[in-house]
Amino acid sequence: MNDQQATQFLADVRKPLLALHKTILAHERAGYEKEVGAVTPAAFLQALINNPGFRWLGALSTVIANVDEMLDAVEATPQERIGAAQGVVALFSQEQPGGEFLPRYRQLLQVSPEVLHEHGRVAQVLRQVGA
Repeated sequence: MNDQQATQFLADVRKPLLALHKTILAHERAGYEKEVGAVTPAAFLQALINNPGFRWLGALSTVIANVDEMLDAVEATPQERIGAAQGVVALFSQEQPGGEFLPRYRQLLQVSPEVLHEHGRVAQVLRQVGA
């Protein structure tokens, strides 16, 4: 992947990643509220930050932040943009063992049609780069 391809990939994958993140958060909030009752957005944000049960979402949040940073950074190097693109691909790759994200994410794909739908949008962009 060259710099131009990486930049285009990051631009193309950004909105699907954001939609996926939002859908996952909605699903996770519904489950959390079943356990503890209704919570305010601020209380749920605190749970996302402090509850170890949500730690697996950190990888997705980090990847999205990195995509945004690379798209906004005028001084980003080609290697940084390519690295950010590779980070997105790696997050969804079965060849990256040891992460918390993929096992929990796969479970969600089995139980949430909404998450599965948004995953399909991300997967379309991933396929464009041969991932």
